[in-house]
Amino acid sequence: MKTADVAAFGEVLWDIFELPKRRGERIARLYRREIGGAPCNVAVGLSRLGVRASIVGAVGEDAFGDALAVALRDEGVDVSSLLRLPNRTGLAFVRRDSRGEPSFLFYRHETADMSVSPEHLRPSMARATFALLGTSTLVREPLHAATLRFVELARRAGTHIVVDLNVRAHLWESRTTMRSRIGALLKHAALVKGSAVDLRALGGGRWLAEHAPRAAVILTAGAEPARARGPFGEVERPALRVRCVDATGAGDAFIAGVLAVLVKRRAVPGSAVFADPRVFSDALDVGHMLGAKVVSKVGAVTGLVRLGAARAKLASKD
Repeated sequence: MKTADVAAFGEVLWDIFELPKRRGERIARLYRREIGGAPCNVAVGLSRLGVRASIVGAVGEDAFGDALAVALRDEGVDVSSLLRLPNRTGLAFVRRDSRGEPSFLFYRHETADMSVSPEHLRPSMARATFALLGTSTLVREPLHAATLRFVELARRAGTHIVVDLNVRAHLWESRTTMRSRIGALLKHAALVKGSAVDLRALGGGRWLAEHAPRAAVILTAGAEPARARGPFGEVERPALRVRCVDATGAGDAFIAGVLAVLVKRRAVPGSAVFADPRVFSDALDVGHMLGAKVVSKVGAVTGLVRLGAARAKLASKD
């Protein structure tokens, strides 16, 4: 029995946003706390579109962890697989440049989300239609080993694995290790989402084709068109033109939109629906819709409001 449409595995933390300096201040003194961590961002986006999403990760047994668990639950995200560990809850301080591009200062040394080990994971956590994983969970132990265990549990459950590359090369001690571990994960993927920056870090399109030969692939390029290729052939859809206030979580919103379409259309890998180019055209469109919403406000999920057009697209089968 599937317990969720999408089980999102990985980092669970608070994003702490530096707000603009007030008149007369030499440095910023105000900060705002928002739900953070790519899996959480995706899970919230899915939940707001009526898709059952669960989060598989950990927060600390502290006030930050209490508040984050409540915030996710209030969003309709299933937190029954959210672990509570004695470590501190992770934080990420976010600054933005004039174009809205974020930079992150992580306070995640031995935090709860980084301390998940294989022993913490239960088979029920991976029972879903799709399991979403990023690549940052492969960088350090024990989280790398836990990621492999989650993949094993997902494969046993018949769950389709989706990998969001989200490559942060600076986190890795060596590019060789980075490519090796990411390549090992990709061989299990049914769907891979990445950007031009991700591909450059890993070795290009040929490298991706070699390591994910059976996966459908979605490539994003910021304000440029997104492209998809797979059993449906090749599909390209233009991005929406919007003013970028904060690009934090834009890619997470995009993959949430894509997965929402696949779930609502019952487009699972191997099915005739998954091979329909119209489904992936709609998936890219909804991804762009959510991405445009997110970048309009500060915070990775703050802008995901008034989603009527996206919901209408989900319901349409034209």
